[in-house]
Amino acid sequence: MKINKIKKFTEFFEQKNEPRKVDFLVLHHVEANSVEHAIEQFKEHQVSSHFLIDESGKIFELVDENDVAYHAGISFWRGVDGLNKNSIGIEFINSSPLTKKFEMVQMQAGVELCQYLILKYGIAAGNIVGHSDIAYDKETGLLDRKQDPSHLFDWKFLAENGVGIFPKISVENKNLELSEIKKNLKKFGYRVMNLNNDFDEEMRALARIFNRRFLEKDSSEWLPSSSELLQKLLIANC
Repeated sequence: MKINKIKKFTEFFEQKNEPRKVDFLVLHHVEANSVEHAIEQFKEHQVSSHFLIDESGKIFELVDENDVAYHAGISFWRGVDGLNKNSIGIEFINSSPLTKKFEMVQMQAGVELCQYLILKYGIAAGNIVGHSDIAYDKETGLLDRKQDPSHLFDWKFLAENGVGIFPKISVENKNLELSEIKKNLKKFGYRVMNLNNDFDEEMRALARIFNRRFLEKDSSEWLPSSSELLQKLLIANC
């Protein structure tokens, strides 16, 4: 695996002089036509990422692994609020991420990079997440602030190669009360504020985020297959 280093591309990161603990990998997409175009957007939005993978599968290091890149923003996962401090961010370039699948050579490069980082930092499978999974709105507290990587990102391929979790669907699971579904989503790691039995705005956002990643559907419905996958995810993370 070859990593091309691009140093000093931005000031939007925090340099750390002592080793930091890395517990999470956060995967993103950036809508861009080239590496240069992607970097222009990072500068414009005053953000950064540790790694960038272009559509030909080339890997670029933009921020040193030990430094804190500004990629996750307002975020929450498994009791941790603000993931920038202990995560590594990986951006995948896609010229049209909501309509075009990611290139297989690009996904393979992502697998190799993630495998290297998982081994180096001992990152748990359940702590490999999308930006969509973790980004919440500061004002409302609700998730679905971001939708990257899109529903066309191949999480299944990653899981088949030892990166993250992606259960198979077999049979429809029994219907659960919404309050129980919300408890299970919270147990898996999502930020859930209201454990009531209403299909409220928060639940619609949670459904969209979950289905985007695990069913490859940008849908706010909670389906029997959604419940089955969630149950399997909880079992896999026990």
